[in-house]
Amino acid sequence: MQRMKDSLLVRVPLLATTLVILTALLMAAGLGALTRRYLIEDVDAGASQAVAAWAKSLPPMIQQDNVWGVFEALKAVTAAGPTNDRSIAVVLDRGGHVFASSAPRRFPTDRVPQWAPLWKPGRLTLAQPARRAVADPGRPPPIRSGNWRIYIAALRDDSGATVGTLVYAVGNQLYWSRLRSMLLWIAGITAIAVCVFVPVVWRISRRMLDPLARLGGSMATDSAQARRVGEALAARSDEVGALSRAFLRLLARLEHSRQSEKFAAVGTLAAATAHEINNPLGGMINAVQTARRFGRYDDTTGRTLDLLARGLEQLRIIAQALLAQTRPSERNLNLQDLRDLSALVTPRRQERGVLMDENLALPEAIPLAAGPVRQATLNILLNACHAAQRGSTLQFSAGITTPAVLRITVRNQGSAPPESVLDAPSLPGARDLPGLGLWESRRLLSDIGGTLTLTHEHGWTTALIEIPLRSQQES
Repeated sequence: MQRMKDSLLVRVPLLATTLVILTALLMAAGLGALTRRYLIEDVDAGASQAVAAWAKSLPPMIQQDNVWGVFEALKAVTAAGPTNDRSIAVVLDRGGHVFASSAPRRFPTDRVPQWAPLWKPGRLTLAQPARRAVADPGRPPPIRSGNWRIYIAALRDDSGATVGTLVYAVGNQLYWSRLRSMLLWIAGITAIAVCVFVPVVWRISRRMLDPLARLGGSMATDSAQARRVGEALAARSDEVGALSRAFLRLLARLEHSRQSEKFAAVGTLAAATAHEINNPLGGMINAVQTARRFGRYDDTTGRTLDLLARGLEQLRIIAQALLAQTRPSERNLNLQDLRDLSALVTPRRQERGVLMDENLALPEAIPLAAGPVRQATLNILLNACHAAQRGSTLQFSAGITTPAVLRITVRNQGSAPPESVLDAPSLPGARDLPGLGLWESRRLLSDIGGTLTLTHEHGWTTALIEIPLRSQQES
């Protein structure tokens, strides 16, 4: 459960949907506040128009003491529509008594008005109009008292003398029902938008993060599965593709590091094993040679001793080649060392039905360590025999180039090696070949300053070994 809470597949979609919901609620609140403001503006505008009309029509009737006429004029506005109990208009005479009102029971005529239904001491606030254009210039702003908005205006005759005071109170109920219906409409639209967009945002967020989840999940599996997932995502042109390509490069380096460590350990073990068997092997060879020279035996025993001698000699050559990596400054290479390699690979060639074209244009002595060159070349020849087509010809040539560099070339017809082997400049690629093979050859050559280059063109695979001679390396 905790792992799911920490997963980006849950956290990012949850954050996105939360932002969508908060945005929708914020917009709904803003629309509600704006709607309320517009409704209040409508109330203020209507009240200002009513007060302006009364300011013109009521003063003559007050001067004529026409109470009924004033009542009718007030009632004509406050009783219009279904909101006749949500607004009250009161006209006061010069003495402060009620001259007429739209609610005679609350404000009887010729009495001091009791304003308790409209306001209470300490609860009055000055409410500025929502827009300056709503109020007339010079007219005082409405007074807020509880649920009422109160508009007060002086009634003057043609000469400018005050004949009375108009108090017009409008309750919030006048616009609250409209506001409630509009708020319900806004809430409904917001709920629909949230129900529609939240699943869409959730799905899009998870779809965007799914490649990262696949890449992260593949890291916990085997390297082959991780490589397949990384190769599938590396084709993308976005940041996920760049991350996948970087992951593939990291995975390749990790695999190469593992293989290098493994083959280094195998090489060390092989060298130690060869060192341990080298001395008893020499004794066995001496014993066979002594028996062959001084012993008496029949033809069958003689053939057996010859077979043992050849087998033990081959084992000695292999053991010395494995030991060569620990002592690269051994004796110099000679022409016979390379000719011996042709004999060593003869059984493998005969198994594969491969012929050999040998061209060794070399002097008798070559100033290079014999062991690494012999073993590296032997590995290349064995790999070439294994990869060559049956009935084809294996080309083996060597020579000294200018400047003083020993160049050995091995060519065979067959399928192309893996791209990772062809492109590797040094040690990578060992995992693509059985045994030590190519990796061991490159390591042996690098110890004496040599290089190995593989190419494949027109059905031919070429292995090129180049090693500067000792005199050239010293210079």
